[in-house]
Amino acid sequence: MKHSRISISLLVLSLCLLLLSCANPVAPEGGPKDTKPPKVLKSDPPDFSANFKDNSIKIDFDEFIALKNQAAEVNVSPPLKTLPDLKLRGKSLIVKIDDTLAANTTYSIDFGKSISDITENNILTGFSYTFSTGPYIDSLSLRGNVMNAFDLTTPKDVFALLYIDRCDTIPMDSLPMKVKPYYVTKINEKGEFQFHNLRSSPMKLTALADLNGNLIFDQATEKVAFSDSLVHPYYIPKPKIDSSTLKKDSLKAGTDTVRIKAKETASLKRKIKIAADTTKKDTAAKPAAFPDHLLLLFDDADSIQRIQKSLLVKKGLVLLVFRFPIKAPKLKPLNCDTAKQWALTEYTPRKDSVYLWLTDPEMDSLIVQVSSAGKVLDTLKMDVSSKNSTSSKKKEPVKSYLVVSNNTIAATLNQFAGNFTLTFSYPIASAKLKRIRLLQEKDTLKPKVYFADSLKRLLYIEAKWKEDKNYSVFIPDSVFTGINGLSNDTIRSSFKTRQAREFGNLIMDIDIVKQPGDYVIQLLNEKDIVLVERKINTSGKIRFEYLNPGKFKVKAIFDRNHNGRWDTGNFKKMVQPEKVSFLQKTLEIRANWDVEEKWAP
Repeated sequence: MKHSRISISLLVLSLCLLLLSCANPVAPEGGPKDTKPPKVLKSDPPDFSANFKDNSIKIDFDEFIALKNQAAEVNVSPPLKTLPDLKLRGKSLIVKIDDTLAANTTYSIDFGKSISDITENNILTGFSYTFSTGPYIDSLSLRGNVMNAFDLTTPKDVFALLYIDRCDTIPMDSLPMKVKPYYVTKINEKGEFQFHNLRSSPMKLTALADLNGNLIFDQATEKVAFSDSLVHPYYIPKPKIDSSTLKKDSLKAGTDTVRIKAKETASLKRKIKIAADTTKKDTAAKPAAFPDHLLLLFDDADSIQRIQKSLLVKKGLVLLVFRFPIKAPKLKPLNCDTAKQWALTEYTPRKDSVYLWLTDPEMDSLIVQVSSAGKVLDTLKMDVSSKNSTSSKKKEPVKSYLVVSNNTIAATLNQFAGNFTLTFSYPIASAKLKRIRLLQEKDTLKPKVYFADSLKRLLYIEAKWKEDKNYSVFIPDSVFTGINGLSNDTIRSSFKTRQAREFGNLIMDIDIVKQPGDYVIQLLNEKDIVLVERKINTSGKIRFEYLNPGKFKVKAIFDRNHNGRWDTGNFKKMVQPEKVSFLQKTLEIRANWDVEEKWAP
């Protein structure tokens, strides 16, 4: 009896300890983080199936998956009227096709970045499913790159498109503006694109930044690119299949994994061979290195010109921004006295924007008709009254002055780059230039003083500057009066000139023998701001002198139309944008040092 009681006591104690351990669970030790994307185990029907008759596809994965952004990431070539319906069922993806498929056609469903695992969001990239409604799989390929034409950077969200001449009433060059492409793929983060399983046919190749999702170049704001001539897909020979190592459910064809049933292996080999044999005539003359097609993306010059922005920058200054450089512009005010000058116009260098300096300080509204090349673009109605709120009656009114700035930096002047320059906040209506004083130390100098532009916003003070010397400029109040009626306050500006040894020089030996013509050579800083440019039409050396130490880029524009600037392309006229190129390295300029560089743009 005593032993029975002891046994019961031990049992109760064990149960208590067990309950305590359950009440204080310890987190299990974690294993290594999952970094692998989901893996396709098999497909039904198998990937790369011929004589496809089904309307649904089941794809099995090794783990549970998630679907994201299907509308933007999933593409079908040739395009269907509606995207396939994708649904998850356990670890499987069910693809339902509602459209009627064309006969004897190879289709590819590219899933982009839409598939990931549900635990760590590892994305499955480069996965596509291919099938044919005919007896064999088309086996040709095409690849290339898309770059922005102006600066050769990589664009985002751009499609590469291929068209086959199958419209009797539409010229092939016009197909991108009328119909959807026959093949479509999306460029990757490096700007690269690859088409696989193409038929043997000459095709038109374009790229499109599609803004409305219809894969048609039908909006003025969509960027486009095109190949100058028809392209021909090529056949990449596939490695020989070793039947002794061939897996039961897969066949390696090129870089694509072909999963089939064992009994279909021999049949599929024959189908791929048939497809390859049909292309021998087209590919016999091709070099061993397969071509990469480069497409340059641009804003189409033939799109409708329009005013993109109109705003009141400040009292008396209106800015109009156009989609393209404006040709033969005409500004007609509808609420001003046109017998006298109502505004001064100031165009930006590319003539894609214009500043309107209103001459009437009391004007509070503006109605202006804007025309280009004889066509009215728009009639603008703007409130041009002051943005500043009126001061409280209890406070003394603050006197306003004409704002004046200069080109000194940290009280130093780079006299090698230009003279002492004053910039006024408004064009000048009157000036008393003789009242300006320039001193070197205690000596009074007699500089040359003049306006550098027709609007009289830039004033140059020119002198025989000496290195490492102290100067000062004194301008009494009311020497300058702007068109807005404001005058300057007293100006005292002291600065020191620089020494030549503080700067570096760049000497570029440019060779344009291979492609002669007019060029614009630009020097850019690390922020891609153009610092200085030179226009050339012969090979030779050009100098960029007195540069502040730093890193620089060199850009060349092939000035096809000799207007001294870069011009975009014209899709309807099949005119490419002007070619640009960059020196393939960044140059470092050091103080008191010359850098010499040879370059053939």
